Amino acid sequence: MKPANYPCQPAHLWDVFFQFTQTPRPSKHEQKIKDYLLELAKKYSCHSQIDQAGNVIIFVPGKNGRENDAPILIQNHLDMVTDALPDRQINFTTDPIQTYVEGEWLKAKGTTLGADNGIGCAAALATLMDKSLIHPPLELLFTVDEETGLHGALGLEHQDITAKRMLNLDTEEWGSLYIGCAGGIDYEFNHELKLQSASASQGYKIQIEGFLGGHSGVDIHEQRGNAIKFLAEFLQQLQTACPFELAEIRAGKAHNIIPRDGFVVINLDPRYLSRAQALGEALEEQWKSFLPESDHKFYLSWQEWDHSPEIVSETDKNSVLSFMTLFPHGVHTYNSLTEKLAGLSNNFARLLVVRGKFYAQTSVRFFDRAEATNLELQLKTLGQLFGFSVTSQSEYPSWKPQRENPLLDQVKGCYQALFQQEPQVKAIHAGLECGILRDKIGAIDVVSFGPTIMGAHSPDERVHIPSVEKFWELYKAVLKTI
Repeated sequence: MKPANYPCQPAHLWDVFFQFTQTPRPSKHEQKIKDYLLELAKKYSCHSQIDQAGNVIIFVPGKNGRENDAPILIQNHLDMVTDALPDRQINFTTDPIQTYVEGEWLKAKGTTLGADNGIGCAAALATLMDKSLIHPPLELLFTVDEETGLHGALGLEHQDITAKRMLNLDTEEWGSLYIGCAGGIDYEFNHELKLQSASASQGYKIQIEGFLGGHSGVDIHEQRGNAIKFLAEFLQQLQTACPFELAEIRAGKAHNIIPRDGFVVINLDPRYLSRAQALGEALEEQWKSFLPESDHKFYLSWQEWDHSPEIVSETDKNSVLSFMTLFPHGVHTYNSLTEKLAGLSNNFARLLVVRGKFYAQTSVRFFDRAEATNLELQLKTLGQLFGFSVTSQSEYPSWKPQRENPLLDQVKGCYQALFQQEPQVKAIHAGLECGILRDKIGAIDVVSFGPTIMGAHSPDERVHIPSVEKFWELYKAVLKTI
C-alpha cells in the first residue's frame, strides 16, 4: 500500500517506482524485477530479450511521427544497494521497502530506498505507458549486478543494439549534465590467522555506529568518518594502554559504501574497563574536532559478551592492527574539471576477522588509469608486508569527459528552453556503466542526467520529489527533440 502523500505526478513514473520498492532486487537477485519488466513489455506489445549476463533490453517503437527515426539507447541498472540501520530487521531478498514522505523528500524506513537507480528505470518504463510522448524508436537497456562491480554491463551482449546515441539516467544531482565518470578496480586481501586459547578475562563487544557513510564515489571527497579506520585507531591506542585479546572484527557492508558501523569482540580484564572506555570517549571527541559537523552522530558502545575461548595469536593480532592503521582511505588526487571532483580515491570498505579468517576489501576509483598504478602498488606492497594474499576484482574503465558532443548540445538546449538557465556540465567520481558500454558498442555520444538523490548507498537515501517532475519534463523534451 502506498504511503500517505505518495507523489502522483508524473503518474506513470511514480507508479512504476512504487512497484520497484515492492519488488526485491538486490544485486545478483534481480529475477523478480526482471519478470516485472518482461510482463510490462508484453502488456504494451514491445519486443524484449535477456542476454546471457541477465541484462534486459526492451525495444519500444517510435511514436507520434518519429517511427522511422534513428533509435536512442536509454540505459539504467536494475539492482539496488541493500543497507539498513543495525536495529532494522529486513530480508532484502523477500521483503518490500517501506517508504514515507517527509516534506519534499521520499524516504525509506531504516533502509536504502533504491531510487538509485530505480527512478531512472521508472522513467524509462513510463515511456511504454504514456501514449502522448513523441520519441524515436527506443532501446531500453536494464543491466544487472551494477552495484557489486558493473558485471551486467561487462557481460553485455550488444549485437542487437543499433543506437549511436545514449541517455544514461543514473546520476543524482538535478541541474547537472554528466559527460564523464570514474573507472575502478577492487582489491581483496585474505589470510589464515593463528588462533590460541584465551585467558579467563571478560568478553566485550565494542560497537561503533552512527557515521554518515554514503556512496564511496560521490561522497568520498567529503572526508566522512570510516568505521574501520576508527576501530583501527581505537584498538592501537587500547593495545598501548592495556592488554586485550582479539576474537573478532566485523565492519563494512560493500565495496561501494563508506563503512558506517562495525564491531570488535575482545577479552579484557574488567579492571581495565574504565580506562578502555575513557580512551574510546576521548577518541570520539578527537574525531569530532575534524570530521564534518554533519558526521558527529557516531558513538562507541560497550556490551558484556560471552568470553571467547579462542583468540587471534598476539603476532597476528599485531599484524591485523598494523594493517588496519596503515591502510589508505580517502581521496588521493583531484580532477582538473572541478575543484570538488576527486581524481583518484580509495575506499577501505570491509574488514572481517572471523574464526581465524582475515578478509579485507577496498575499492579504487580513477579517471586516469595510469594515475592509479602507484596506489595499487602501495596496496599490493602492504599485503605482501604482512603475508596476506592480494587479488584484484571487477575492473571497469573510466568515461573520460568529452565536451565536444553533439548530444550534449541538444540536451543543453532542451534544458535551457524549459528552465531558462544553463545546466552545469560535470563528471562524477562514481562508476557509471557508460565507459564500459562505449567500449563495447563503439563511438556513441552519451549524456547522463537525473533528479536529486541524497544519501545513496545508505539508509539515509532519499529522492527530492519536485526534482523528479523536472527530470521527467527534461526527459520528455529530449526524446521529442533529438
